[in-house]
Amino acid sequence: MFTSNYISFFSQLSENNNTDWFNAHKKDFEKDVKKPFEAFISKLIFEMNALTPEITISPSEAIFRINKDIRFSADKSPYKTEMSAVISKKGKKSNPCPGLYLSIGAEEVIVAAGLKMLEKEELLEVRHHLAQNSEQLEQIIQDPKFNNAFGEIQGDKIKRIPEEFKEAAAHQPLLYHTSFLAMTKLPATEITKPDFVEQIMGLYQLTLPFAKFLSEPLEG
Repeated sequence: MFTSNYISFFSQLSENNNTDWFNAHKKDFEKDVKKPFEAFISKLIFEMNALTPEITISPSEAIFRINKDIRFSADKSPYKTEMSAVISKKGKKSNPCPGLYLSIGAEEVIVAAGLKMLEKEELLEVRHHLAQNSEQLEQIIQDPKFNNAFGEIQGDKIKRIPEEFKEAAAHQPLLYHTSFLAMTKLPATEITKPDFVEQIMGLYQLTLPFAKFLSEPLEG
């Protein structure tokens, strides 16, 4: 599926991030990056659907464009230096919960699941759920296999929490979070191994109890 040419393309793009270079290597991008990444995402969608039937999206609904939105960025380089996707019920238009965010560049593979960029009311619902079911979440994230794969839950935090959560937050610091992500990184060289899809699926299976917990207060 992937070859070392994928890694090589992004290594070169990192040093030549301009439209002239990209256009001169467009065929390499199509052959070595775009097509294998689409095939990889298609395979993952198929495998994940067996565990999460509501995931029925197409690869195009999951995969982000390589072109950057530079309108509000200080960095005006036109291309991302990785391919990325969200495989979930609504694809790249939603949180990977349940689902996965995947990013593959020249150096690393990023795999993440959870919630971010929540609306105010959504965050309130998640916090209430977390405050009332803290022990349940701790059992999930302290499971040895989950903890070994993902470590501590990542995400943006605030310094001041609403008064109603202060007592619970003394025992559950995740209440200070505004996003909740199980995240891990792998060396980019893993993508060329024959069991790469199986590796990612193993991580996905580990995220399912975590995703179920987070999505419960948002269902309905």
